[in-house]
Amino acid sequence: MRLPLFLAALAMIPSAVIGQQGFSCSYGDQGACLGYGETVCSSGGMCVDQNAACFSSSQCNYEGFTCKSNVTECVDTYDRLLNEHNELVRNYNTLLDDHRDLIDDHNQNLIVMRRQQDSLADIETCLIYANTLAAAQSCAP
Repeated sequence: MRLPLFLAALAMIPSAVIGQQGFSCSYGDQGACLGYGETVCSSGGMCVDQNAACFSSSQCNYEGFTCKSNVTECVDTYDRLLNEHNELVRNYNTLLDDHRDLIDDHNQNLIVMRRQQDSLADIETCLIYANTLAAAQSCAP
């Protein structure tokens, strides 16, 4: 008579519990199955609901859990920000190259200008000391 009562009790156990036979916790931890709207909070005040999952033990940090939908959003946001960052770095490097080219051009122009000033100073000195028209005409480059 006890066997039919046991079978009836066994039939009342939800199949979700039976399907989680391989579920185990680390030493000192307790597992929890959450129903709709239920949350579990750690002693540190971190709370999770039925949508939370720890994907692997190496992925869980001190916070412990993350919502699957949040991970997807986070990865999408991260990828978008990374692309924006890389584009900004490319733009910066292009501008830096342009800036360096402009500095090189400017420095070359300064060198040419100094040479022209020196040449004009030489001509001026020649003209100042020229005492004949022929001497003055010989000052021209």
